[in-house]
Amino acid sequence: MHFYLLDHEATFKDLETFNFPNQKIGVIAHIENLNGEILLQQRGEKSRDENGLFEDIGGKVDLEDTSFKSAIIREVKEEAGANINLKFSNSIGIFHCFKNDINWIFVIYFAKYIDGNIEVMEPTKCKSYSFFKYEEAIKSEVVTDSCKYLIKTINKYNLNK
Repeated sequence: MHFYLLDHEATFKDLETFNFPNQKIGVIAHIENLNGEILLQQRGEKSRDENGLFEDIGGKVDLEDTSFKSAIIREVKEEAGANINLKFSNSIGIFHCFKNDINWIFVIYFAKYIDGNIEVMEPTKCKSYSFFKYEEAIKSEVVTDSCKYLIKTINKYNLNK
């Protein structure tokens, strides 16, 4: 796992330097509420991997997505509903991780949860949503290792502002 800091909004050109075998491009939203608690989703039975474990909201970038920001906004609506009020940052980094023979390249966004109803929109892919305190998430056996790495990195570089 590796995290590359960004000082600008990510573009498709930024990803040209990544050329891993079996590579896929995705987006992740690291969402915190006003108390600094982290919103994580519990993966469902039809998830690609890590069923039953918690991690950030995210997914694959589609061909129709015009930007990474439009992709993460779409993913959040698809997974947590349209009635959630979030304030998104520009992209904060690029995260590379290797899971199940796939080299995932994720563009990472920080979002502040303001209010609204968080809904399970895809019940076979997501069982539930929970807010975790930082230490609770880091020490939890039900949070994925890649999510813990991302949480620690965001905290280390103070990217949750």
